[in-house]
Amino acid sequence: MLPKIQPALSDYYSDNAEPLSTRIFESIWNELSNSNLSAKSEKKYKPKILDLGKAQPDSFNFYSKHNCYLTIADCIQPLINLSWPAGENPNGVLMKKIEETISAPEKKYDLILAWDSFNYINPKVLPFIHNHLLNFCTNKTIIHGFIFTSETYPTESGDFKIIDSDKIQHSVPTNEVIRHYPLTPLAINKAMPSFKYARSVLMRSGLQEFILTTK
Repeated sequence: MLPKIQPALSDYYSDNAEPLSTRIFESIWNELSNSNLSAKSEKKYKPKILDLGKAQPDSFNFYSKHNCYLTIADCIQPLINLSWPAGENPNGVLMKKIEETISAPEKKYDLILAWDSFNYINPKVLPFIHNHLLNFCTNKTIIHGFIFTSETYPTESGDFKIIDSDKIQHSVPTNEVIRHYPLTPLAINKAMPSFKYARSVLMRSGLQEFILTTK
């Protein structure tokens, strides 16, 4: 049995039929909607979104409705597969792999969607991902995601489909679970020092919705 380094806040269970009620995600879109007019013109502002997950038709409908500029990176699984490289100059080798994995236009984004990726990425790799993501950030960029607060979680990263600003469908490819040390906000702050764990909401599904904001 694994020793407990943090008490589990909730039990994880698979409930793919019912969408998650996402209060933080809704508040982000309310804020972006209030920024409709850019400072220099009367044109409607297009929120710039970097989605690290897979392309989802339902999500496309949502982005279209909100007139977003969207980049789908589809890089979560490749990031999860990254391990600490052997040999000389492991830092340089790892950064090169991350740069090739998160391939996005040289733009600054309002919102980066990390979904459940932080739960599965090698903790030693996460600081290097943080360094690369800074290339896409302004001093107002928000990172949105979910962490598992339970002692067990699915063996594989799930899919997230945006139904509406307050509803996100979470589905997992398997009902198999593994035991793990719950990821803590303190660990995320340590791995991503340019951001702070700004807000979180505990959900009944064993997930905690959170946002990171730049310091």
